[in-house]
Amino acid sequence: MKLIISDLHARIEQKEILHGVGLVVQAGEVHAIMGPNGSGKSTLSSVLLGHPSYHARGDITLNGKNVLNMPTEERAKAGLFLAFQSPIAIAGVTVMNLLRASYQVRHSEKTRPASIQNPVLARRSSVGGMPIGEFSALVAGYAKKLTLDEALLRRGIHDGFSGGEKKKIEMLQALVLQPKFAVFDEIDTGLDVDALKAVSTGITLLRKQGTGIIIITHYQRILRYIKPDYVHVLVAGRIVKTGTATLAKQIEHSGYAAYTKD
Repeated sequence: MKLIISDLHARIEQKEILHGVGLVVQAGEVHAIMGPNGSGKSTLSSVLLGHPSYHARGDITLNGKNVLNMPTEERAKAGLFLAFQSPIAIAGVTVMNLLRASYQVRHSEKTRPASIQNPVLARRSSVGGMPIGEFSALVAGYAKKLTLDEALLRRGIHDGFSGGEKKKIEMLQALVLQPKFAVFDEIDTGLDVDALKAVSTGITLLRKQGTGIIIITHYQRILRYIKPDYVHVLVAGRIVKTGTATLAKQIEHSGYAAYTKD
């Protein structure tokens, strides 16, 4: 399973932001994309999931299928996931309802022998082929690993949540949905040490499950808990350097000056 980004260009209105980005992510790999403000990191995450404000050209190939022209919902069904840098609140829709609906769509192909003949009752008693009790236990188990208060699952999505709670909810969605490839756009921003460790635990679990991961970040702080397979430096819409985890340490020490001179 591979996510292949080839010669990806993206512009918003008349301004081109990405200038031929190329990247290959294998299942279970962690890639960190680092760069200064305005380098195109968040644009890359938005384009990967099909944000309508951007005009993109190139190729985004998921397991041999080009998804560049797919709408966002089809990319999500195919196995792409994006955790937002600044998640918005949605009052009136509980976190648990979001998880149930998303899982139902993402895993609708999974079926089990029906013990209930009435299809309406069957849908109510299961989520994506999983009994509702089993699904609730799955969500509760992941919430516990993230040190997330289960009471938040019964509240509106991100409604009145702290910054750390929002980022944990984003991570919870990824763990429950089990995407093939997940993009985390600055998920470490604004987190205290405990929340950072919890989020890092979630990424480690995803990695073990075989999810390919892209972490977009300014800093090395989250990479102290997660050793990436590759680190890429994105400057002015281009990947100008690729290395191992030691590259992140070099950037922490010396900054981006060596990559922004031109």
